[in-house]
Amino acid sequence: MRLRISTPSRLHFGIIDMRGDLGRLHGSAGVAIKTPRLTLQIEEADEIIITGTRSDRAQQIIEQVLSDHKVEGGVHLDIQSDIPEHMGFGSGTQLTIALGIALNRIFGLGMTYKNIVVGQGRSRRSGIGTHTFLHGGFIVDGGHAINAPETIPPLIHRSDVPDDWLFVVCTPDINSGFSGAKETTAFKNLEPPPVEMIAKVSRLVLMQMIPSIVERDITLFGDAMTKLDTIFGDYWATMQGGTYSHPRIEECVNHLLQNGVYGAGQSSWGPALYGLVEGNSQARELADEMDQFLNEGQNTGVVFITGADNKGAQIY
Repeated sequence: MRLRISTPSRLHFGIIDMRGDLGRLHGSAGVAIKTPRLTLQIEEADEIIITGTRSDRAQQIIEQVLSDHKVEGGVHLDIQSDIPEHMGFGSGTQLTIALGIALNRIFGLGMTYKNIVVGQGRSRRSGIGTHTFLHGGFIVDGGHAINAPETIPPLIHRSDVPDDWLFVVCTPDINSGFSGAKETTAFKNLEPPPVEMIAKVSRLVLMQMIPSIVERDITLFGDAMTKLDTIFGDYWATMQGGTYSHPRIEECVNHLLQNGVYGAGQSSWGPALYGLVEGNSQARELADEMDQFLNEGQNTGVVFITGADNKGAQIY
């Protein structure tokens, strides 16, 4: 059996509840995007042979799954395009689920999505990566029950994103972002946010963000995006050094807002940041402006335009 899998990446808008005093923890909002993508081809082989990027990480995942199910033999994996690691695009979850599904089908392992996701330690805080893989679109998840952390956060809301809502995405060349053990430590070291802040975030998501995308109101949706990013950015300030994880990200987000985007923010821990626009003309004009801004003086970075991915992962 030979499989080809193509997955979206994601922009993570923010977490909803870091207190847990209602019996649930986290919950989050985000969107699947068409670019960058993970595209791979995989088939059964006598041994594990991997070509392309992230070969070490892919080998770890494959070896663990095959070992857990006492499978002899291997696969030939060709990673043809990839999502950059530790940039705020959710690359780890996409690779993990894609390989888990592929191995499950090739060897008939009988794994559920929960087996694949939770077994590899994904979705411990946010379910956005898992649900964007499965469904695409704009996602809100309901976090974990305090007494059941080893689960996939339930899907609370999903909407298609209009085709003419586009994201201008910038990745400045800076050292930024948290992942793995560093991210876990960051979550453990912060005091729970005040009830008033969680109430504000919850109301923003329920009464502005979700209704505005259902009604295709880009102005209100973009405003909610910016507010959500800023509220939790201020909460994380003691850990990441400011509202954003690097001063250059703050400069770029402010420049986006000054140049007419409907909303802007930092994806996850960054360094990826985004601005929401309407239509190709505005997107191209803004991308040109941000390319100049990102690369002025000694600064460097990359800018690209992408739409939302409303399909999720494609398996052929």
